[in-house]
Amino acid sequence: MAAVLGILGGMGPYASAEFLRTVYETADERHGPATEQELPRCLLDSDPAFPDRTEAIRAGRDVEFTARLRQRLQSLADQGATRIVLTCVTAHHFVRRLDPGLRAKLISLVDVVFDDLEVGGDGPYLLLATSGTRAARVFESDPRWPSVAHRVVLPPPGPQEEIHRLLYRLKREPAGAELAAQAEDLAARYGCRGVIAGCTEVHLLTRWWRARAGGPLVLDPLRTIANELPKLLEDEEAPGEPGILDRSAGRLRRADPARQ
Repeated sequence: MAAVLGILGGMGPYASAEFLRTVYETADERHGPATEQELPRCLLDSDPAFPDRTEAIRAGRDVEFTARLRQRLQSLADQGATRIVLTCVTAHHFVRRLDPGLRAKLISLVDVVFDDLEVGGDGPYLLLATSGTRAARVFESDPRWPSVAHRVVLPPPGPQEEIHRLLYRLKREPAGAELAAQAEDLAARYGCRGVIAGCTEVHLLTRWWRARAGGPLVLDPLRTIANELPKLLEDEEAPGEPGILDRSAGRLRRADPARQ
C-alpha cells in the first residue's frame, strides 16, 4: 500500500497550510524539480473550529477536546493516511487519551524536537510555546526531558505571556519584520543561540527567516518532518527495512537541524 501523509491542521490554519507548502517545496529543493506524479500524497484536514487549546487546558475540557481530536484523526486514517502530523504542539497534551492504534500513526512533534535537540549543537535554545503548552508541561512531562533540559530556556511568567501574545498575533497577522524582531529580541534577552518552535505558528517565522537567509537557528519540527518525509514514506512502503521511523520508540530517527 502506498504511504500517505495525513495532516490535521486548522490550529491555526495558516501554519498547517504553510507546512503542506513546505512539504512540496522541500521535495523540489532536495531532489530537483519533480513532476506532479512523483510528489507525495497528502491529506489535509484543516479544521479551525477546534476549541482554543490553551483555553481547553485551563478549563479542564480534556474529554470534549479529545473526542473531536479522535474523530478527525480517525477520519484521516479511514481515508488512507498511514502517518499523521498533528500541526499543533499544544494539542499534543490530549494525545495521551487517544487509542493506541491512533497514537501509533502520529509523528509526534514533541519527539522530533527532542531528536533535534540531541544533535543541534550547543544551546541554549529558547522555547517559543503557548502558555497552554507550558501549563500542561507538554515538554517537561516527557521521559526524555531530563536529558535535554539543560539546553532549553523556559521563560518566566511575564516573558512567557509575551511569547504567547506573539504566537497568537501570528495566527492573525502575516509573519514580518516586526514579529521576527520580537522573537529575535526574546532569544537575545536570554542569551540563546536559537529558538525551539514549540508552537507551529513559529513555522511561519521559520519560512520568513529562511527566505531572507537570516534569523536565529530554529529547531522546527515541521521542517524536520518535511526534510525527512521521503525516507518516512519509503519506510511505509517497505515495512521491515531500515527507515526513518523507529517503530520501537515511536518517533522519528534523525534529521540534522540546520539554519532554517
